[in-house]
Amino acid sequence: MTRIKVWDFPTRLFHWLLAGAFIAAFSIAQFTSDKDPLFNVHAILGLVIGLMALLRIIWGFVGSKYARFSSFAFSPGDFINYMRDAFSGNGKRHIGHNPGSGYAIFAMLILLLAIVASGLLSQNGNEIFEDLHEFFAYAMLAIVTVHLLGVVWHTTRHRENIIGSMISGTKEGELNEGILSARPLAGITFLLLTGFWAAGLFSNYDPNTRQTALPVIGTAIQLGENEDEAEEHEGVHHDRQEDDDD
Repeated sequence: MTRIKVWDFPTRLFHWLLAGAFIAAFSIAQFTSDKDPLFNVHAILGLVIGLMALLRIIWGFVGSKYARFSSFAFSPGDFINYMRDAFSGNGKRHIGHNPGSGYAIFAMLILLLAIVASGLLSQNGNEIFEDLHEFFAYAMLAIVTVHLLGVVWHTTRHRENIIGSMISGTKEGELNEGILSARPLAGITFLLLTGFWAAGLFSNYDPNTRQTALPVIGTAIQLGENEDEAEEHEGVHHDRQEDDDD
């Protein structure tokens, strides 16, 4: 066997940038309040994550061999057999994604879209969507944790540095198993689109109204309650309490 190209450039970018953006957004949410100016960075990162998740879904249909969903659309039976063999120490090595990581990717993409959607719908104090947003975020964290444990197991079981392969894009394999190109132009396009989107969201942000506008589209997005709305909401809540006391 020799070193072959497995992970194209866009797939590796999606992997690491999505991971970094989620960790940053989750950390900000954990250590700041929704009234902290830094919390708005959390919200903008969520919008960036939304774009990256959509681009990854598109790449799942038009990307190279191992980036396509069809390469890891395993049946439930395949997943059950893989997990059974994994616990017995007989798990089969896959050049691309194995059934465990394949199901984790589908779950993470769905959860990322759910996190972004519930985050947008939770603005202005919608408690139902706030609770859903938090639930989806912790579900995502749980999937990531299980995924990392799977990485450790796979690395130990097959003596294969799969974290390193997601950086270099290469693995040990047969020549006919590799992809022909790392698709660098597609990766650069992804970086430019993501960078343009993120820069536009930050530059369009108004701290007074806590709104930003979507680049090109121009739609205003509320990232939280502005001060007037918050005071009005608190006033209504206070009046209701007084009425209940009476």
